[in-house]
Amino acid sequence: MATYKSIRYIVPTEAVEHTDSINALSDVDTNTTAPTDGQILKWNNTTSKWYPGDVEEASNISTTLGILVAGAMDTSSYYEIGSHVYVSNTGTFSQVSFSGDIQYGGGATYGGDKGFICQYNSYHLLSNTGVVGSNVSASVLALNGQTGLTYGLDKAIFGWGFAGSTGTYPNTVWNNHKSVLVSNTGVVGSDTTISTDSYRGEAQGFSYGGDKGIVIGGEGQDFANSASKTSSANRKNLISNTGIVASETACSGSKRYSGAGGEYGGDKGIQAYGVGNASSVGITSSNKVSNIGVVSSDITGVGTGRIYTSYVRYGGDKGLISGGIVVSSWSELQAHNLVSNTGVVATDVSHTHDARFRSIGCGYGS
Repeated sequence: MATYKSIRYIVPTEAVEHTDSINALSDVDTNTTAPTDGQILKWNNTTSKWYPGDVEEASNISTTLGILVAGAMDTSSYYEIGSHVYVSNTGTFSQVSFSGDIQYGGGATYGGDKGFICQYNSYHLLSNTGVVGSNVSASVLALNGQTGLTYGLDKAIFGWGFAGSTGTYPNTVWNNHKSVLVSNTGVVGSDTTISTDSYRGEAQGFSYGGDKGIVIGGEGQDFANSASKTSSANRKNLISNTGIVASETACSGSKRYSGAGGEYGGDKGIQAYGVGNASSVGITSSNKVSNIGVVSSDITGVGTGRIYTSYVRYGGDKGLISGGIVVSSWSELQAHNLVSNTGVVATDVSHTHDARFRSIGCGYGS
């Protein structure tokens, strides 16, 4: 007859229960830095532990070069500047003469390595070698102070400007309520009504999360000079990777318009500078936008408060904010601020190319 030996099971005294926090695992640490919405656990080889971290989205930023298209000079006449400024992949400048008037519009990359520069009722195509094409009329784009950004990795959207207004300052109401899509071959579509609660111009717009977009701030109905503002909240619209504009919602951060905004770090964004109150005091603070579209509270800023400043990305994951009008003295600023791939805005650095404002920044090339 066969005999059987009894088997003894030993239950560990520090077993993990299904109701325990994930921190009960010795190689997980969510206490040192608490996770935020949308984050995942990432492995750290140095400490041999898992920590909360952002999801790494595909980046829409395949371009490494940038351009500040034209702009204006002379804060009294706003006369055309007569040159472009090219930005290398290391953030150095070169100025090239240009004959024409391009200012106060929006720019966005399309097709992966080319640019679309829009100004009121016309546009210029920017080649992947940085050549600014001739002026092309497009009445559907007839908006001053509009915003442009890339969505869906290779397409662009423009809007959030104004074609006219009603009322008398400071109770002016801008009468735009539309956006326009641009295909990955640079073809301009028809206009689409923006689902929003207020009409806004001079807003900050850029990509986030690799293939989506966001438009923040601006001035206009319920959002103009603070003498006529009826809402105390900042405003944003999220744009899907198919170009659908979501309804306007409140978000963190101080109200601002005529500032600068753009991408950094491959899948995140930042806005900085501008103005946002009745006394027209220039703002120096910034707000970061995560790769899931969350706008941070104000981050203490550096440099000079100004409006009509421009953002251009370079090097694939960095950016710079250049020029503008110093609000306190109403004079041109001949300086720029570098933005690192972690979103840190550096202090003012003087440059030698001509002082300008209302330039249109855009990435191109690879």
